[in-house]
Amino acid sequence: MKHIKKIIIFVLLFSLTLLTSQMSYASSATSYTMTLNAKGQYVRTQDAYLPARTTMDLQLSAPEDMIFDKDGYLWIADTNNKRIVKYDTYEDVIVSTITHPDFRAPKGVFVSDRGVYVADSSAAKVFRFDALGTLIETFGRPESVSFSDTNFAPNKLVVDNRGNIYIYGEGVSSGIIQLSNSGEFLGFFTTNRIQLSPIQEFQRLIFSEDQFDSLVGRDPQTFSSIFIDKNSMIYTTTMSTFRGAVKKHNTQGGNIFGNVLAFDDARDLYVDNQGIVYAGMQSGVIFVYDQTGAFIFNFGASTFGGTNDDIAGVFSRLSAIAVRSDGFVFALDDNKSFLQSFEPTEYATEIYRAIGLYEARQYADAVAAWKDVLKLNQMSVIAHNNIAKSYLQMEKYELAMYHFELAGNRGGYSDASWEVRNMAIQSSLGTFIIVSALVYISYAVLQKVDKKTGKITIFMQPVKSFLNKKFIKDMFYMFKVMRHPVDSFDDLKRGHKGSLLASSILYVLIFIVFIVFNTSKGFIYQFIAIEDLDITALMLGFLAVTLLFIVCNYLDTSINDGIGTIKQIFMMFVYALGPLFIALILVTVLSHVLTYNEVFFLDFIMNVGVVWTVVQIFLGISETHEYTGKQTLRSMIMSILFALIVVVIMIIIITMWQQLYLFIEAILKEAIRNAFS
Repeated sequence: MKHIKKIIIFVLLFSLTLLTSQMSYASSATSYTMTLNAKGQYVRTQDAYLPARTTMDLQLSAPEDMIFDKDGYLWIADTNNKRIVKYDTYEDVIVSTITHPDFRAPKGVFVSDRGVYVADSSAAKVFRFDALGTLIETFGRPESVSFSDTNFAPNKLVVDNRGNIYIYGEGVSSGIIQLSNSGEFLGFFTTNRIQLSPIQEFQRLIFSEDQFDSLVGRDPQTFSSIFIDKNSMIYTTTMSTFRGAVKKHNTQGGNIFGNVLAFDDARDLYVDNQGIVYAGMQSGVIFVYDQTGAFIFNFGASTFGGTNDDIAGVFSRLSAIAVRSDGFVFALDDNKSFLQSFEPTEYATEIYRAIGLYEARQYADAVAAWKDVLKLNQMSVIAHNNIAKSYLQMEKYELAMYHFELAGNRGGYSDASWEVRNMAIQSSLGTFIIVSALVYISYAVLQKVDKKTGKITIFMQPVKSFLNKKFIKDMFYMFKVMRHPVDSFDDLKRGHKGSLLASSILYVLIFIVFIVFNTSKGFIYQFIAIEDLDITALMLGFLAVTLLFIVCNYLDTSINDGIGTIKQIFMMFVYALGPLFIALILVTVLSHVLTYNEVFFLDFIMNVGVVWTVVQIFLGISETHEYTGKQTLRSMIMSILFALIVVVIMIIIITMWQQLYLFIEAILKEAIRNAFS
């Protein structure tokens, strides 16, 4: 017992020491790395970063910004302490600090060859110091008339190679404030687009411009951060939006990235020397993109008001991020005032190495590097996508198609498919012309032989006899309905043409084509993977839509002076589906041949097939029941409504039956448990 007590006391003392220690420490992963799979679903992947060190002994207070200089030192805007800290992240020591009597709330810091720039929103100034902390100059509110009454509260800033200053100012919806190296106001560099909700869009239609402005207001959202890379490209983040939360701007201020994947709390961003973009969400999640804005993965975690505030890698409120030259990511928490570093894993470093090789146009080496990534994650979408892009550059188009399909990249697959098709056409064009010429010549020769001997006609007689059989004619009667719908539906009603057997077989064929259409289109047009399709739901849906419409139309017309029988309605409906039947076949076949730029042909075919079918059903109901146009339209609407009501009732019955089954099952289980307990 004495030994056990000693062990317990030792464990308690050791635990207390760990909890009270303020030293930096290492930790294993505290969050998952997430990415997108080929279906665009948000899934977990290998850990890209692991928490390396949580630094809490710098005595920071609400730090807002940080940046690495060319010598690898980290400069931190220690806002509430009114100072700028120069920190050695390798040695874990503060090298120096910059203070000034005019500091009120220094929130932004930027370091370049021109010095150390500090943005102070409360002082409404931008300060420029040399590397030793000596003040060189101060930039106050611009005196330009064009600046007008714009609020000047510098929050974060960057400086380009010419010394021009770009400032994100608090409450400035006009855009990024741009000053020259002498402090002259040059204008607003870029601004966010106004995003209206669907309700606001409707209000804009019904109100005048003045009324709409007074009711809604149309000030664009303000930015939340700004960054500039080594090529003087400007990047920004915006809070409270998913669309355009992270932007890369061209020289005119336009967004190069488009709408990248991000959360709606983008607080800060950083771009490393390779061009990899890191965007920090205030919640603690860090998104990583390549130079084009393609999402790679995200990592990090947030407490979300929980009790895990002291776990490494978990943030209360992330305020800034920075990336060291060796790939370590550093993040500030302005609420808990600590600095957290993340170490890249082999998975992350291999991805960045492969991206660098592709950007350097070393495509063969890039493929090899991406295959190393696949050894770590066989289903890595970014690996398959970039392997395909490399093969595309190497003109290995079939391999590119294969990997684009694995990555779910329909645009890239289309580009590679177009090249494969183009090569196939070029290689077989001569053969096609020769075969076509031979077929034409053979046909002309056979016609002449038949005129002289009649043997070809005798040889083809069995085929003609087969096609003249009533059942075969009834099967092909669908095409006559498409050409002459009114007369054809009248013949169907009178029993002169068509048959119940032929229409039943056609119905089954249409059903089969419908299932094939939904499961076997080409990759570019097959938006839902086969394994994600509910075949049972497709089958029941087809049967419900078609048979319910037929039955409901019969019930409606029975009480509204309709003269058509259920048999006539069924035959009419099946034969009227001809255009849709042909459209489904054409789209299914052509989807394996056409590229992404030609998909509109498939949409056109489907739209024509659907509209043509609806028109034929309308004419069929009119002829079958001898209705006027108004009566026919009412009958179609009522048939659809009756069908919907039946579907809703069936869903309610099935749901109630399931609940009853679960209730009875629970009672039986409880009875059995009590009987044997």
